[in-house]
Amino acid sequence: MKKLLFIFFIITLSGCSQLNQSTTSHETTNKTWDEQQQQLQQLTSWTITGKLAIFLDNERQTANLHWHQEGDNYKIQLTSFIGTRVLQITKNEQGVEIINNDGDKFVGSDVNTLIKKLAPNLAFPVSALQQWIKGDPDEATYIINSQQQVKELTGTDKSGSLWTVHYQQYQSFSGYILPTMLDLKRDKIRAKIAINQWTIATN
Repeated sequence: MKKLLFIFFIITLSGCSQLNQSTTSHETTNKTWDEQQQQLQQLTSWTITGKLAIFLDNERQTANLHWHQEGDNYKIQLTSFIGTRVLQITKNEQGVEIINNDGDKFVGSDVNTLIKKLAPNLAFPVSALQQWIKGDPDEATYIINSQQQVKELTGTDKSGSLWTVHYQQYQSFSGYILPTMLDLKRDKIRAKIAINQWTIATN
């Protein structure tokens, strides 16, 4: 049952210089923080593409990231640099399904519980990230920068694990100011998300 943990570390780090950027950049906005957060909370349908790197016990591995969110449902795909599947997580009305690189399927009712069961040492905050990745500090303590964007937040996922998220870069997409560089930390686990593109669904 340790396959889930292993698949996070089968892709080499080559070609991922974007994830090693340390510069901080923020788009300017005329909106107050309350206006910003209200807009973010109303953003429920979106797609991102980018890269995810996970650092654990001196291991540094990465994968291409594609995340499609539609309301409370989502499909997250991690692929190698040649496009082969590393991991796929799907949540819909029927529950959660995880498919690994071997095609093995694991199903459950809650993504955090399922990941914790399959890989006890890797409690990744998928549920909380549905809001945090937008820069919305849902149920978290946070610090705002001078551009009225979240600079840092500290919050817990559904498993009770405490995470700190640093927002290093924002960019404008379709009228929204959204994060493009995030650094997540929890105990000895660290993850970096570099987003190349936000696609906002239009009605």
